Amino acid sequence: MDINARQIGYLEFNYLDQSEVYQYSVDQLSRAKACAPLMAKLGSEVGAWELAAQAFDTAYRKSTTAGQTKTVEGLDKERDSLYNGLTGTINNATKSPIAAQKAAATELQEPIKRYDVKTTGEYQQQTMRVGQFCQDLLANFAAQLTTLGLTAWVEALQAKNTEFQEAMNVRTDEQAGYVKSELTQLKLQLIAAYRDFRKLANVIFIYEGDGAYATTIDQMNAEVRHYKQIIARKGGPSAASSDSGQGASPNPSQGGENGGQQTGGDSNQGGGTGTIDTGDTGGGSTGGGTTGGDNGGSTGGGDNGGGGTGSIVIDNPENDGGD
Repeated sequence: MDINARQIGYLEFNYLDQSEVYQYSVDQLSRAKACAPLMAKLGSEVGAWELAAQAFDTAYRKSTTAGQTKTVEGLDKERDSLYNGLTGTINNATKSPIAAQKAAATELQEPIKRYDVKTTGEYQQQTMRVGQFCQDLLANFAAQLTTLGLTAWVEALQAKNTEFQEAMNVRTDEQAGYVKSELTQLKLQLIAAYRDFRKLANVIFIYEGDGAYATTIDQMNAEVRHYKQIIARKGGPSAASSDSGQGASPNPSQGGENGGQQTGGDSNQGGGTGTIDTGDTGGGSTGGGTTGGDNGGSTGGGDNGGGGTGSIVIDNPENDGGD
């Protein structure tokens, strides 16, 4: 057992909209499926998670199909033109004889590749990616945009993307309001399926160590950190302050994100039966107790080899790679 094993970090979904929850889930799902050791143990959980994602996507498509009117299609073409023009200008500037422009354009290749916007793709995904792309450029690449004189272009793309989303929302409100409650429920089911996977995966990392899963953990935590930045830009907890996965620390005897405890035996006795909380839902699987120390913990002895209440925390912010 390695109580210091890295874990998949916690994310506060309340600050994300439906398309962001869906895209986060799909991206993380692909990483989980690519990890053979994890699939061997959690194949059924990953399968349930994938089914939840598919159900949400089907309902979302149903809610937006009727919105592909001439107005929406026209706005989409305008948005595509702005995006293609912007990225084309940046790409051309990488060949500029002016060193400062060439350097700025080269640095801007990273967000272009990261968001990988498909202008011929599905509306939901494109709108989300364009929005995040623009936010990232304006927040983190302002100097490069200024060097190339592209700040106003990015702002125009952002405004057109917002206009497109608003047109879709109007259509949804007027023609498919009945789908909203269904989408809300499916979103909650998708989040629950992801959390079930994450909870059990983190238990595996603690019991087996994280060595065989290191690459997947690092990749998934990079995505967690990215979405924490998005949440912070929306006025939610900052990426640094939200790493612990919860606000006020809950009482360890009451479950919650860091709930659960492992209780050692009385003085001069071995440890008793311990409970390991797996994170998001409180409660957890029952683990065999070990000898507690004066300060708790899963191993070690105190002066008399027992006593104390120790915690095995699945959402350990020091281990989740979320700094």
